[in-house]
Amino acid sequence: MPKPANLKPGQVPLKYARNMLQVVTAQGYNPAELLHSLQFPVDPLAANADRDAMIDARLYTRLYRRVMWLLQDESFGLGLRQRTPAGSFRMLALFIIHCETLGQALQRAAEFMSFCRTLTDTPSGVKYPVQLLEDGSARFRFPDDGDLAGSGDVNQQRYTTAHTMAIWRRFCQWLIGKPLDLRSVHLQAPEPEKRAYFDQLFDTELVFGAEYNAFFMPSYTLDCPLVRTEDSLRRFLRDAPYHLLVSPDEDDSTLLSQMKRIVGNDLSHEFPSVVAMADRLHMSVRTLRRRLKEHGTTYQQFKDELRREHAMRWLNQPELKINAISALLGFDEPSAFHRSFKKWTGMTPGEYRTSRQSLTHDSAAPAATGNYKRSEFDGR
Repeated sequence: MPKPANLKPGQVPLKYARNMLQVVTAQGYNPAELLHSLQFPVDPLAANADRDAMIDARLYTRLYRRVMWLLQDESFGLGLRQRTPAGSFRMLALFIIHCETLGQALQRAAEFMSFCRTLTDTPSGVKYPVQLLEDGSARFRFPDDGDLAGSGDVNQQRYTTAHTMAIWRRFCQWLIGKPLDLRSVHLQAPEPEKRAYFDQLFDTELVFGAEYNAFFMPSYTLDCPLVRTEDSLRRFLRDAPYHLLVSPDEDDSTLLSQMKRIVGNDLSHEFPSVVAMADRLHMSVRTLRRRLKEHGTTYQQFKDELRREHAMRWLNQPELKINAISALLGFDEPSAFHRSFKKWTGMTPGEYRTSRQSLTHDSAAPAATGNYKRSEFDGR
């Protein structure tokens, strides 16, 4: 089964929507009426539909919410073996949100899922999912293909497992507020003829035909603190599964987007030098500076703008203290962050946060009823 060569940010394969519609059709619902009610611009079930075409992930989110509500199954349309009753993901998230570290959260999440699987006579999964290894790395194991995927087809199992693992990676990144540093991803399924889709999905070393499905990461990754609260979780669930199905990275077709991808979302470390950045882009420093000038900027301005973007985004998350944001941005002293932010915006970080909170309060409206989790809206 061919897959799209380019996994573009903000988009998902049409096949996701097609799979969900096939499920509701099998349950006796009229897919045409469902698509019409959602004003869906394309029919994923049409005979001439390109399953590998990419659609806006927010369209998929709208379809997902409706189907989840109809079927009371929130397994993301991935073809999982175990049905996932509505509210399960929210309960899992609440079960782990108060953990201190990512390692604790992964262990507790595995325990939660193992217990849920026993309720449906599904194999309980891996006994010791989180393990420290002698080489200084850590391993987080997922269920085997046959235990995880509903289909017995090896090709379908490969995609079900890979998509499930990619979703978990993005959720972990949200929990710790920065990219999840993976050394490699192991998949039990044999290597496909065309693997570009999987390489882009994980953007790290991939090992096919492995003994088990697993993430391998530096052991210190397990000590990353969780930076989220129940309030931020509530906001997160309003847009799910959008944030779990797509990469937050921008389209890397432009120079500035490629540079942002190289730097990543973790700004606590030192920025690459202009020489290192040019080397990563396979161009000379002179060429890089010339191209930046064509974009009306310099390398220093690029660094300042990226820090400003991240600062404003993090200041909109009230659970993060301003001093913590300063550290996340790589400032040695909070006072340096205050001076820089005022230079960028004309306000101190505290003034900016207060202004945004006032704006949100003044423009607050009743929550939309199309939320990701039904249990978020008990009165619906």
